[in-house]
This record gives sequence, structure tokens and C-alpha cells, in this order.
Amino acid sequence: MNNASEYNLNDMVAAWAVEIFEQADDQDEAMDLAHQYADGSEWVIYHHKAHELCAACNTDAGEEYIADCCQSEGWTYDGFASAIAFGEISGRLQSAINTLYEVAEEAE
Repeated sequence: MNNASEYNLNDMVAAWAVEIFEQADDQDEAMDLAHQYADGSEWVIYHHKAHELCAACNTDAGEEYIADCCQSEGWTYDGFASAIAFGEISGRLQSAINTLYEVAEEAE
């Protein structure tokens, strides 16, 4: 993804979901891989990219991740942006992977 936009983020996540689905032996392994993909994403590890994603994309899932999983004490501005970006990418990726497994199950 060259620049942050809803379309580009959805496209990146969809491609990763297919890649993970093809690699994983089961849904649990797929979710572990999803976490690794999101955590290692340039949109999470580089603060300026995390800020760009937060500014350009819907971050409801990322903000929900922060509310559910993170304490707010001791955070920096950059840390919040990266955590929101992680939560958003991870949430979208998990949802896409779940959909792929549901489709595969229905096809059987």
C-alpha cells in the first residue's frame, strides 16, 4: 500500500487474508499469522505511516481495540497512532480471514 485510503487498506488486507488462508493449517494458526502480519506492518511500526492511516481511514476497529485492550497511562501520541493502526489492520484482517473460512466451510 503506497498511501493510506479505505480502498488501499481494504485491498492490502484482502490480499494478506488470502495469503494467510493459503498458508495456515487451521483457523487458529491463521489468526496467529494475522496478528504477526498486522504487528509487522509498516503502517504500524512507522509512526508517520500510522498517523497517515489514522487520518485517512475509518479507525473504529482500532479505537475499539484501544478501549478493550490497552491502558492509556504512559502512552505517547505516536504510540496511540501505532496501536490504533494495529487494531484497525488486525480487526479487518481477522474479519476477512473468518469470511474466507466461512466460505470454504459452506463450499464443503
